[in-house]
Amino acid sequence: MGRNLYYEDEILEEKFNGFMFKRLLSYAKEYRKDYIKAAVLMAGAAFLSLVPTAVNMKIINEVLPKDGTVPEDAAHLAVILLSIWITLSLGSVIADFLASKVSTATGNSIVCRLREDLFNKLMELSFDYYDSRPTGKILVRITNYTDEVASFFINNLLRVIDSVLIMAITVVCICFAEIRMAVMGIIVSIPLGILLWSVAKALHHYSRIDRNKMSNRTAFVAEDINGLEVIKAFNREALNDQIFIELSEKYHKAFMDTTRYRELFFPLSFAGVRILCSVAMYITALFIITNGSGKELTLGALVVITTYMQRFSNAVYTVCQQLQSVAGITSNIERIFEVLNTESDIKEKENATKLKVTKGAVEFKNVTFSYMEGVTVLENINLVVKPGQMVALTGPTGAGKTTIVSLLSRFYDTDSGSILIDGTDIKDVTLNSLRGSVGVMMQDTFLFSGEIIENIRFSKPAATDEECINAAKKVFAHDFIMKKKEGYHTVISGEGTGLSAGERQLLSFARLMLMDPDIIILDEATSNIDTETEKLVQKLFTTVLKGKTCFIIAHRLSTIQNADRILYIGGKSIMEDGTHKELMEKKGMYYQLATARGRI
Repeated sequence: MGRNLYYEDEILEEKFNGFMFKRLLSYAKEYRKDYIKAAVLMAGAAFLSLVPTAVNMKIINEVLPKDGTVPEDAAHLAVILLSIWITLSLGSVIADFLASKVSTATGNSIVCRLREDLFNKLMELSFDYYDSRPTGKILVRITNYTDEVASFFINNLLRVIDSVLIMAITVVCICFAEIRMAVMGIIVSIPLGILLWSVAKALHHYSRIDRNKMSNRTAFVAEDINGLEVIKAFNREALNDQIFIELSEKYHKAFMDTTRYRELFFPLSFAGVRILCSVAMYITALFIITNGSGKELTLGALVVITTYMQRFSNAVYTVCQQLQSVAGITSNIERIFEVLNTESDIKEKENATKLKVTKGAVEFKNVTFSYMEGVTVLENINLVVKPGQMVALTGPTGAGKTTIVSLLSRFYDTDSGSILIDGTDIKDVTLNSLRGSVGVMMQDTFLFSGEIIENIRFSKPAATDEECINAAKKVFAHDFIMKKKEGYHTVISGEGTGLSAGERQLLSFARLMLMDPDIIILDEATSNIDTETEKLVQKLFTTVLKGKTCFIIAHRLSTIQNADRILYIGGKSIMEDGTHKELMEKKGMYYQLATARGRI
């Protein structure tokens, strides 16, 4: 996949379709009883809210005086009809309240499930997915987009269903009251409905553009927050402000394009339905009265039909209002399902077995790998590491050192070739067992917001406090931790702010020691540690790490010179292999780096 940047619009391969809608509805399956209950309550509320209008017709035709004469049973009939009217109105309010309560709870449950599935998918996806997208564009999907979908399910869906039910019931009621006027109203509504549908499609198109521009802006902000130190160091504040303004202006333009189509719904739905239908019905009524065609048109029927038409037009207006939300929601759903439908590049076989490391032997067989198609980083790598060997990887930046150890953990899969641990292909074992056996300390140390001890415990959630403290002692982190005001219970902010780079690295190292894996990968594990602490940490290589197969990537000569083997990585392959002494005597590329600065 090509790399998507903050200023590039995402091109979705799949547009909103019936499958997405069906899949969205599938989240409601386990709540179908609640939905049926809500639907019945809403139908009841809609029906009860419309019946009083029919009672009004009865009052007008049979209770109110005609030609100045009051019917003999008018008072008795009025009491009965008004009692029915009040009872129905109260019943409508109660049913509407209960429907809203059930629908809101159900909608929230559905969206919680959707958000959980989205987060689980993000945890499942391989590094390549994250490499190809800015963090902000991923973040906005699980926050803004899902929140908007949640708002629709919780707040808007009930109104849509209620309005649709009212529209259906009012049409039926008008048909019963005066079929001639109902037919005319329906005939006029058809072309208006087609026009509204066309505007809705255009609105969806512009909403998709709107979401792209918003996503670009969010991605840029997230990127700037993460790189704030670099921005300030290079005086980029003013330039980045200008970039943000440009992105905001593009979003504003897209938003206004969307708004123009959104606002078309108001005159079309409110004025269009109300005026056109009312005019058509009044013309029909005038024709019936003046020509005397068919049965007599009573005053009660005219008043009731007018009232129902007003309710009908209000319902259409509400539905059209919600269509604005639907247009945006469908664009959000496209992006949410783009994540849910993405297959991870790293897949377990159906018959994958649990990895059992008995010795710790590692072998690379003709391994070729590329991050982007056609641009190889490694070609035909062959490497056999004996159990318990400490192998150091060195070479120029970008040569593929980190890539080699990342392939061992299956953070990425090889283009060709295979990697074996104790003779077992790592593609034949479960990811949990593989990553539980291969411990990695990444080059970029990351700590989480919370207590220091919880950051250490991150690799082994069931570990006791004593086990965490022992792990810290092994990497000589105990002393600096105890100097903190709250010791191991000191709260650190996101990414370990408040700690030095070396302290963060030691905590990350302690986290790895607590995990106690069979094979260990240290990627620049001592790059930010002072010389004295580094000497202490190096003792681990001959004590705690003794007997474990280790891969070490480092630029300090002092860190790797005692390794059992040193591999010089360059030219997409292993160019030199030997001990420090052997490679120095060879006076090749390793020798040149080692003698240049005393660093590798």
